[in-house]
Amino acid sequence: MKKILIYAGVLALVFSSCSKDITEFNENTKQPTVVPAGTLFANASKELVDYVASPNVNVNTFRLWAQQWTQTTYTDESNYELTERNVNGEIWDRMYARVLRDCKEARDLINADEVTPELERNTQLAMIGVLEAYAYSTLVDVFGDVPYTEALQGVDGLSPAYDDGAAIYSAMADQLDASIATLSGGSAGVFASSDLIYGGDLNAWAAFARSLKLRMALRLADVNGGTAKTWAESVMSQNIIDDSSEDAILVYLGSTPNTNPLWEDLVQSGRTDFIASNTIADIMNPLNDPRRPMYFRALDSLGNIIGNDFAAGGAYNSFSQPGDMQEDPTHPGVLISASEVHFLCADAAERGWATPLSAEEHYNMGVRLSITAWGGSDADADTYLAQADVAYGTAAGDWKQKIGTQKWIAMYDRGFEAWSSWRMYDYPAMNIAAEAGTLPPTRYNYTVDEYSVNSTNVGSANGGDDNRMSKVFWDVN
Repeated sequence: MKKILIYAGVLALVFSSCSKDITEFNENTKQPTVVPAGTLFANASKELVDYVASPNVNVNTFRLWAQQWTQTTYTDESNYELTERNVNGEIWDRMYARVLRDCKEARDLINADEVTPELERNTQLAMIGVLEAYAYSTLVDVFGDVPYTEALQGVDGLSPAYDDGAAIYSAMADQLDASIATLSGGSAGVFASSDLIYGGDLNAWAAFARSLKLRMALRLADVNGGTAKTWAESVMSQNIIDDSSEDAILVYLGSTPNTNPLWEDLVQSGRTDFIASNTIADIMNPLNDPRRPMYFRALDSLGNIIGNDFAAGGAYNSFSQPGDMQEDPTHPGVLISASEVHFLCADAAERGWATPLSAEEHYNMGVRLSITAWGGSDADADTYLAQADVAYGTAAGDWKQKIGTQKWIAMYDRGFEAWSSWRMYDYPAMNIAAEAGTLPPTRYNYTVDEYSVNSTNVGSANGGDDNRMSKVFWDVN
């Protein structure tokens, strides 16, 4: 309830005008020239969570590329079409023009503030730094090389150079270190009324920053194991997100325009575009997964998901559909969860790094916290984990297959992380798209706009390779 009340108050600031001033009658008061730093921070947070939560095919295709959902009538995005709807342009605009721009403008206002105490200003900057690291690491994970050092220069910088994805990761790890150091000793309540994620709880923000660095470390592990180990061990020895109560989430409201984007596309739109894919059905059904009625509705008489051949199109009422929980307008949007963090720790343990628990214990916690977060019980988790095909010691395959499969299941409703997890582990096995005739792409290609206004720089990014089937720097499997 605390987050909902904070959210309602801050959104009133985000969408309202500044107070009137008799000297400013010639200005448009509905579009103020100066927006408070806290409002910019709140807006950046909401734009970021909205993006990762949205299932809208004009916004992103991650739930489809992870093959957890497929489409009914219009199957272009399930068959990996991007440019028709400018889907790759949407993430570019969302991250640069909204999230990162708002962060930059908030940072500029804080740096110019000569009234607020230095410790409080530094703490605000540290919180902004975590959002920036999340946005930039996401851009790298999606595209590979992207503008960083010359980004956000306004009309004077419409042709920024592209930075190497690995170099951006390194810069963001350093930025997270600086944020963690500040947040660990900062004043509680900073940005409290503008913090839609943790309500000003700086210890929670520090754990969020460490968990994000851990995610980046495990992305890096197969290409630079030494650096990845250093990054991971530096945060796992401290407080990370290891309980669902600490998840980095935004709790939406029950009325527009502040509902979860899922509700907007699954309910408000009145459309029936999405159904379960045979990929997720064929993985969850044999495992008797207790999350099936939570993830989907319209199961068969045995409680199985009815999945459609991926990307083939089909009648909405003939297949299982996204579950009732996803049609709740207040359903939270998630940036990082404890379940994800435990799977990352399980991976780290298998590499011989110093972890809080064993690989098996972290794996079990990753599964358990996913089940209970969706409304299942500990008994449900015990029964599931006791099955030979799920238990860590007996499940099929090597550790990458075990962790990759269960993490992908747990990342349902988080399409970007499910797709990224598949790229990390190459598990579970994906299906061939009906019309495209391929497995899912491993990156987005660059936008038409970039080729129009920044052709020289975009043409040399990623070594000149802009194929959707090429890989970002950390995807070497």
